Amino acid sequence: METRELRALLERVAKGEASASEAERALRTAPFTDLGYAKADHHRGLRQGVSEVVYGEGKTAEQIAGICRALADGGQKRVLVTRLDAEKAAEVERLLSQGKDAVPLPFEYRDLPRLGLLGGLPAPDGDGAVVVAAAGTSDLPVAEEAAVTAEALGNEVVRLYDVGVAGIHRLLAHADDIAAARAVVAVAGMEGALASVVGGLASCPVIAVPTSVGYGASFGGVAALLAMLNSCASGVSVVNIDNGFGAGYQAHLVNHAGAPAGCGKGAGERPTLRWSLEENATRRHLLSEALLHLPEARRAQVRADVQAAGVPDAHHHDLGEVTATIDALCASERVKRDMHAIYRILAEAEAAAHGCSVDETHFHEVGNGEAIENVLAICLAVETLDPVEIVATRVQTGAGTVVCAHGKLPVPAPATAAVIARGIPVCERCLPGERCTPTSAAVILHFVDRFEA
Repeated sequence: METRELRALLERVAKGEASASEAERALRTAPFTDLGYAKADHHRGLRQGVSEVVYGEGKTAEQIAGICRALADGGQKRVLVTRLDAEKAAEVERLLSQGKDAVPLPFEYRDLPRLGLLGGLPAPDGDGAVVVAAAGTSDLPVAEEAAVTAEALGNEVVRLYDVGVAGIHRLLAHADDIAAARAVVAVAGMEGALASVVGGLASCPVIAVPTSVGYGASFGGVAALLAMLNSCASGVSVVNIDNGFGAGYQAHLVNHAGAPAGCGKGAGERPTLRWSLEENATRRHLLSEALLHLPEARRAQVRADVQAAGVPDAHHHDLGEVTATIDALCASERVKRDMHAIYRILAEAEAAAHGCSVDETHFHEVGNGEAIENVLAICLAVETLDPVEIVATRVQTGAGTVVCAHGKLPVPAPATAAVIARGIPVCERCLPGERCTPTSAAVILHFVDRFEA
């Protein structure tokens, strides 16, 4: 029995919709089936959150098929088989598709990662996306093993292939994908430098996978392994050479860390939304931070709702014009209330910076259509996620100067500083450039419930 099924059964018993006898019958299955050559573990999903995975190398097709059928008979919905060659996979498929007294079981084989899958891929239910980055085309078998493993365990996977450091611009073109990831798997042979570079870009755990790709002194992946173990980037962990499965599994655990083991996020569970703002706190970064907690289908819906809301491509000069635009949007009352509150904070900050009344405030950059669309998207994402609270790190304001409608101003700009003064803690270490704008500061002040030290 899978974890979700057990939980649903116990909830039905608690509500009086199922009897104790019914629950007893469902739980009577032994924790494993002894096949002689293997003991198929039926309770691994209950203990660890992930059901048993079959290592195919060294097993016969008959043994693999027997284990798969025993797990399926015990209630396991899908079985992943790793390190499986095509010839053996064809025989496993034949054995599972026939049998005098057995129900045919559908078995799919992926040639590149040498993986077999019984039961198909589930819908993603993690906190966000797992990025799998491969340095070169020769690393793809291991990268695909990681990617398909993560997908089979219920994760949305973003593939970034052929992004090695020999052409680092190819990797940097995907900086937004890396910034939005909940976990990154970095797969590389040769000198293994990709993991350190990705580790310097990502704010999430990076799982490095050395591959056996390379010439003589690579020693079958040992050189890449040692380089990754000696990475100067924080947050990089390393699995064994060519162990794409282990990396995909570890990324799954990271992406599901906010949910009960094996459950993802249940329909009635409200998550805590965490914003990492120590490096960047612009409105685009806030939008990425909000969206990364949503599955891709819901992200796409947020983007579609922004386009359908009807934000005019025009400049709004004051709070009254922005208020009228918000009122006319095709959006929920909750979203409109959040947007009104954010622009009220902005107007008060601009008034404080220029020594005028709120009604006399003149919006410059914060009043353009793109800024309003960004604020709308953040509010829609927060509404969709419906977090129990929003927690943020200290905010990176940046340093230096910025050129705006008022000329060259110090960072943070006066309006940004006015919002920050209302209770936003900032980082002691300031990075170059404008990292927090008046709009993003207003969003942070409105939405964040508490700041972590």
